Amino acid sequence: MGLFDRMARGSMRRASAGVPSYGMIPPLGSVQSASGLLVSQASAMAVGAVYACVSLIAHDIARCTPTLFDVADDGSRTVNTDHELALLLDRPNRIQTWFEFIRDLMVAYLLRGNGYAAKLRNSRGQITELILINPDAVMVLEASNGDIFYNVNRLGLFQIAVLQQFPVAIPAEDVLHLRGMAFNMLVAASTIGLARDAIGLSMGQSQQQSRWVGNGARPSGILKSPRELSEPAAKRLKASWEQFNAGIQNEGRTAVLEDGIDFMSLKLTAADIDFINAANLGIQDICRFWGVPPRKVGQPDVTRGSTIIQEDQAYVNTTISPKLDMIEQKFDREFDLKRDGHVMDMNEDALLRADPLTRYNLGRIGKLSGLTTTNEWRRGERLAPVPGGDVIMQPVNMAALGSDMNGQAGDNAGRPGPGQGQAPTGNQQDEAPEG
Repeated sequence: MGLFDRMARGSMRRASAGVPSYGMIPPLGSVQSASGLLVSQASAMAVGAVYACVSLIAHDIARCTPTLFDVADDGSRTVNTDHELALLLDRPNRIQTWFEFIRDLMVAYLLRGNGYAAKLRNSRGQITELILINPDAVMVLEASNGDIFYNVNRLGLFQIAVLQQFPVAIPAEDVLHLRGMAFNMLVAASTIGLARDAIGLSMGQSQQQSRWVGNGARPSGILKSPRELSEPAAKRLKASWEQFNAGIQNEGRTAVLEDGIDFMSLKLTAADIDFINAANLGIQDICRFWGVPPRKVGQPDVTRGSTIIQEDQAYVNTTISPKLDMIEQKFDREFDLKRDGHVMDMNEDALLRADPLTRYNLGRIGKLSGLTTTNEWRRGERLAPVPGGDVIMQPVNMAALGSDMNGQAGDNAGRPGPGQGQAPTGNQQDEAPEG
């Protein structure tokens, strides 16, 4: 679409009436949980389990290096570094690296189900920057003619400056919108809105623990005396006991009590144990909303029968890979990559990098099987290529029967082809045909 066409359509949209479309939580707002606590982006990230899940996924997505390829008719790929998207994959805007950009975009997506970035273009209509927009500042509007545009509340002087070329309601073609599961095709349901009760419960439990500590934690034990002690005697006894027992250096020492003094230790009660179990269940519930194994957020996992490598593979397959596919398809749609013979690939190999012994064994098997070259494996290990290392080594036992590779005679061993008859030998004489 040309620049003037886009400007005309933008003017039409600014004149159209629109209705807001929400995703569970209103913009610049929060939602109340059953615990009575308000859940927003900031309050949700203050919960340890939410922060661990969101930051883990966002950083793992950011570790998957993106590359733009040109795809030939035979399926082979070559790296493209000149396309406008290739430049954005290296530097998406004037402030952020790609790692920072995609990480923050995924944080917004994971919390609110929607991630937004405005597309800044040059005079030729090419996208030169992607500017992140907080989902709390966006309201999606549906125009009466079916067009979609995004009402953006500029937060801070930076956004006011860089988004000054756009109207308040930005046309849809100028917004990159990562959309989660939606009920109306336009705005995804907010994840923290769906998980508000689980998050609110965890927030309440954390606050209850903090207030318990702030109001005076329970002592480890009590010294009991069969008779009343004067205040100086009680203070002297307490100081003597703490001096003798407090600290790691006094661990395991034997105490001698006199005058009928008895020490009674205070153990965890059944109510304390139930509180701990409830907190652990709350963490597991939060992990389900983001598809993160509890082990990855520091929660003891009771699963058995699988190794850590298998669990990491399952995490990548079920949690990370679908989001990578979503990002690849979104950029393909926004930049018309397939139409021009391009494909964007986000490589997740960094998440599945095995131990050195396993990697070396895989490299050896790949080379001996004729699947990879020496230099292909060396590049994966960040090693310099070697001369002659770009040749596929075909195993001898994989050669066709009768070929020269296995030491047997050549194909057909000199036999004539069909219809050619038998070749004459030295003992045979040519006979004239009978008349």
